Amino acid sequence: MFSRLAQFAGRSILRDPLKHVTCFSGTMNGHSSHSTILMRSAAAVGLLCLLMCQNAVAEKIELIESYSSDATYHCQATVSSQGEVFFTNSEKKERREKLTANASFSFLERRLPPAGRDSLAFRSVRDFQTAEMVTTVGGHRTEVKLPENASFIVSDGYREGVRHYSPLVKLSRDSLDLLEIPGDPLVLAALLPSNAVEVDDEWKPSDWVLQMLTGIEAVETSELKCQLSASNSISAKVTFSGKIKGQRFGASTEVEVRGTLIFDLRTSHVARTQAIYKISAGIGTVYPGLDIEVTSNLVRNVSEEKGRLTDVIVEDVPLDPSENMKQLTFEALPWGVTIEHGRGWHLFNSVMEGANQVAIFRLVEHGSLVCQCNFSPLLKAAPGEITPLEQFEADIQKSLGKAFKSVIKSERLPTENGKQILRVAIEGEHEVKGQKGSALIPMTWIYYIVADRTGQQLSFVFAVESPLVEQLADRDLEIVKNLRFVTPQR
Repeated sequence: MFSRLAQFAGRSILRDPLKHVTCFSGTMNGHSSHSTILMRSAAAVGLLCLLMCQNAVAEKIELIESYSSDATYHCQATVSSQGEVFFTNSEKKERREKLTANASFSFLERRLPPAGRDSLAFRSVRDFQTAEMVTTVGGHRTEVKLPENASFIVSDGYREGVRHYSPLVKLSRDSLDLLEIPGDPLVLAALLPSNAVEVDDEWKPSDWVLQMLTGIEAVETSELKCQLSASNSISAKVTFSGKIKGQRFGASTEVEVRGTLIFDLRTSHVARTQAIYKISAGIGTVYPGLDIEVTSNLVRNVSEEKGRLTDVIVEDVPLDPSENMKQLTFEALPWGVTIEHGRGWHLFNSVMEGANQVAIFRLVEHGSLVCQCNFSPLLKAAPGEITPLEQFEADIQKSLGKAFKSVIKSERLPTENGKQILRVAIEGEHEVKGQKGSALIPMTWIYYIVADRTGQQLSFVFAVESPLVEQLADRDLEIVKNLRFVTPQR
């Protein structure tokens, strides 16, 4: 969800994608639209907290939530945040905007067998009834909801966070970012001690736990400690706090987290949690900077209702999902196209109507920008026709001007389903100006035109620094080949 907040903040501020905006900023705050439901659901769990002040048990207890349990849990979570989002505009001046956001989630969950050790051992399958978030930044309001056909989700733990996919449909980037729930119950279960503990005992979870809890990709420093602060025959209360510093999407990021966890000793499960995040992130490759505080509250009860989470369904969930399952989809319905792409591609901005229509994607790996892809609709050609290759080359050379050096390769690619594809690869130089002068960066531009049987056309340009062409590999062609033309929806 941190990604979703930053993503919307960036798109709201960057109204004109041709202004070369390089940075952003955001804030969140809100109140749950499901607060009444949560209060009712939490009533029984609230009794556990009251009992914490009575009859403390001075003996060692085990706090283990087993993945082998066939229990189904009903989870309800609310997330509210507040802070600022910041960016630098085309004049290199910093600008800050207030951002508020409110998210609510309701889903059934069941643990899955581990796919490995440590973070890979934390997996679950989820059946969502609700997943939605309302965000306002700089006066612009947006609402995102998880589509009904994408409500069946598999969540797998990794060092860098929880990764989600649906075995039934391909998710959009918006849906994927929405599912990034702060204080995810799957991660909080990793805070539990591996050995029996008694009241006031402290322990330090493995280093991957805080990384997984905060989504930091490359860790510089990290510290996390937990304590069993109270216990009785019914429940145990764990407090936790930690700090982590590192890189996320190419931005220097610091996160402080603290919270509480109530463990039900009768059913051996995490029953209620609160996690508070304080996040300071610089401007990254894809997202603006953030100075925000996020509060996540979760109530999690054993449920007699299983929904779709039957034994048969659970057994069919793969330990290692295929690359096809992990692909994302982007819909540009006003243009009449959909595109499937890998998770390394992030939507930077899009303008679907009016002048200067364009969608901009950036390919990010290990926090570094590899390639930028811009694509736009073209004027329709005659049915069965496409812009002539010679005209395409001439238009490219004219648009690049002095940056153009030579044509690496120009070709018409074989296709199926009646599509036509032109591809032209160009080598050249891009001038970067700074306070101490300028420098020429060797660049490779790869241009495409794709047309269907009716003459509908779309153009692509992939811009990559020449030393990174090998790293890009064929991922430009994968996007182009995964383009599908559909009926436009205005």
